[in-house]
Amino acid sequence: MHDILDISFEFSSKIGVRDLPRVDANKESNVRGLYVAGDLADAPIIKAALAQGYEVAQHIARRLGPPSADEDLYDVVVVGAGPAGIGAGLALSETGHRFVILERGRPFDTIQNFPKHKLIFAEPASVPTVAGFWFDDATTEELITRWEQALDERSLPIVQPENVVDIRKTAGRFELETQSEDGTVRVWRARKVVLAIGRRAAVRRLEIPGEDLDKVAFALESAEAHAGRRLMVVGGGDSAVEAATACVAAGAEVTLSYRGAALTRPKARNLEKLDRMVEAGALQTLYESVPVEVKPDAVVLEKRGERLEVPNDDLLVLIGTDLPLGFLRKVGIRMQGAMDALRLSWILAFALLTYCFYVLKHKKGFFPFGEGDLFGWVPGALEADLGFRVVDAGFWGTCVYSALVLGFGLRAYRRYSRPEQKHRYTSLMVFQVLFLFGIPELLAPLIIERPWKVYALSVPWPLSIWSLVDAPSWTPDGSTVTVLLWLAAGALVSFVAIPLYVRLQGERFCSYLCGCGGLAETLGDFWRHLAPRGRTSYQAEWVGRVILLLAIPVTLLILNDAWGFFASGALYSTKAFAQHWYGLMVDFWLASILGVALYPYLGNRVWCRFFCPLRAYMELLARRFANIAIQSNDKCIGCGECTRYCQMGIPVQDYAQRQVELSNADTACIQCGICIQVCPMDVLSTGPRRELQLRLD
Repeated sequence: MHDILDISFEFSSKIGVRDLPRVDANKESNVRGLYVAGDLADAPIIKAALAQGYEVAQHIARRLGPPSADEDLYDVVVVGAGPAGIGAGLALSETGHRFVILERGRPFDTIQNFPKHKLIFAEPASVPTVAGFWFDDATTEELITRWEQALDERSLPIVQPENVVDIRKTAGRFELETQSEDGTVRVWRARKVVLAIGRRAAVRRLEIPGEDLDKVAFALESAEAHAGRRLMVVGGGDSAVEAATACVAAGAEVTLSYRGAALTRPKARNLEKLDRMVEAGALQTLYESVPVEVKPDAVVLEKRGERLEVPNDDLLVLIGTDLPLGFLRKVGIRMQGAMDALRLSWILAFALLTYCFYVLKHKKGFFPFGEGDLFGWVPGALEADLGFRVVDAGFWGTCVYSALVLGFGLRAYRRYSRPEQKHRYTSLMVFQVLFLFGIPELLAPLIIERPWKVYALSVPWPLSIWSLVDAPSWTPDGSTVTVLLWLAAGALVSFVAIPLYVRLQGERFCSYLCGCGGLAETLGDFWRHLAPRGRTSYQAEWVGRVILLLAIPVTLLILNDAWGFFASGALYSTKAFAQHWYGLMVDFWLASILGVALYPYLGNRVWCRFFCPLRAYMELLARRFANIAIQSNDKCIGCGECTRYCQMGIPVQDYAQRQVELSNADTACIQCGICIQVCPMDVLSTGPRRELQLRLD
C-alpha cells in the first residue's frame, strides 16, 4: 500500500480528512455566541445536519432565556438555509424567540444542485427526524418538492438571496452585514448567531484558458442534457464517476480525465459500473491527464509530457469545492489543529508535567528532582512505610497512573455508545486497576518475596525485557526452582499466549489490555484525531521493528550476566552499556516522556505506533496469521470520520469506499473499533479476515 521509494514528506493529521472549525461539545466556536452547525461542523449527512441544527438551536434557546424586547435585535440569526439552518429554524419556531434565516441562494441549495433523479437516502436510521419534518428515501425532485411545501406551511422567516459578507461582535451583540443581488447593504443585529453555510464556498476551477466558455459546467444538472454530445468529465471522485456513467446511460459520448494513475476514491459499486462501460467501449478513460486549455470544439490535455487534443462539445469539471476559509478567518473563527499561542502553551505545559511525573515515577533523579536541585527533597518526601511494604515515588506514580486510566476511562465509557466500546473500556480499566496495580503493588507484597515479578505475566517481553530475566542469586535460598518458574511463565506469555491472542484478536492487546494503551485510550482519547497520516508516517512505523531487534541482544546480554553462560568482562561492560542506554532511551524517553508528552500534538499513539517493540512483534505475527479484519458495505459517503478518528493514522475511508478489508496485512490496526463507532452510516464491521481464509484455502 505504501511506496517506500516516494521521497515526498507526508506526515500530518490533516491528510485525508476535512478541515473543521474549532468548536466545543455544543458547537460554539471560539467566538462566544457564534455557533457552527451542519456540514461545516462535521455533520455531512442530511439527516444528521437537520438534527444537529435543531439541537444547537435548542441549546441556544435555553441559554438565551426570555426573548428580547428590542425590536431591532434578533435573538438568533441563522446563516444558511440548508438542512442544518432549517433544523435550527424548526427548533426556534417552537421556543418563541425572534429569529431570521439568511440564505444567499435558495433553500437547500446544495441538494437542489444534485443530479436529477438522484436517490437520497434518509439515513442513518438511528437519527430521528426532528420536529415532524418529513424525510424518507426519495429522488432529488421529490425531496425538494416536499420540503418546499413544508417550508411554506411552517412559514419560517427566510430572507433570500441575502449574502452575509461579515459578522462583527461589539458590546456582546453581533452585527451581520449582508449584500443582496442589487448591491443593497443591510445590517442585522443578533444576540446569537448560527453559522450553517456548509463547506462549499466556491467550486474549484482548473484555472486554464477557455474555462469561462459556456460549454463548461461545474455541476451536473441533467444527464439527458448531454445526450448525443461529446462530453468530457474531469475529476476522480464519486461525483465525477457518477456523472460520467449517468451521462453514458443518457446517450452521451463520454471521456473521463483524471490526473492520477488510477481511480482509488470512488465507491466500489461506482467503479464496477465504470469498468463495465469502459470494457463495453461506451466510455473512455484518460488517466494521468491534466486539462491545459478549453477550446470551443475541443479540450487540450497534457498526458505524460505530451499534448493531446480531444474533440468536445461539453466539459464538466468536478474536482471538489473550497472551504470558506477566508470568511471564517474574517469573522474570527479558528480551525482545529491551528497552532496559536494558547495551544503552544498547552502543549509545552503538558510536556513539562509529563516529564516531571515520569522523572519521579522512574526514580531517575534528573532536574529538578536531583540532589541539590530546587525540588530535590520531593523523592524523599514520597517514601513511606505502609506496614506491609515500604513505598516510594514509583508506587505513588503507579497510583496516579491507575487513577487517570480509571477516571478518564469512565468518561470514555459514557462517551461511546456501542457495546463493543463499553466492553473495551471496561477491560482496560479492570486490567489496569487489577493486574497492573492491585495484584503486583498491593496483594503480591503480602505473598511473595519479589512482588514486581508478577509484572512478567501482564507486561510481556519485549515491552519489558525483564519479563524474560531472572537469576538464582536473586532468590533468598539460592534455589533455581522459583527462578525457572518465573522464566517459564514469562516465556509462555510472550511466545505462546501472545501469538495465540494475535491469531484470534489481532493487535487488540494494545487497545484492550496494555498499560500504555490504557492511558492512550482514556486520557489520550482527547487527541486521538491528531494521529499523523501520509506516506512518511507509515514508513516511520518501521522504527518499532528496529527497537524490537535491539531488545533481543539487550535481553540476551542481561541473561548472560544473570546466568554466567560466558564469563567475560567485555560482555559485562557491553551488557551494562546496552542495558543503560536501552532503558534510558526506550523505556524512559520514548515509552514514557515522548510517548505521552506528544499526545496534544501528534495524537495518543506515538509510542505504540512508532516505537513499541511489543506492537512491532505482534504486527509481524498478525501480518501472517491474525484472523480478524474490518469489513465495509456499500454505504460509505466519504465523510472521513473513520479516518479522522483512527488513532493509528490509517486512511480507513480509502478501504471503506473501495470495500477492501482492513487488516494487519498492510496496516498497523489495533482493532480498537473507534472507526466503527464514529461511522454515521454503519458502513464498518469486524469479521474474519477473508484474505487469510483465501490464502489458507
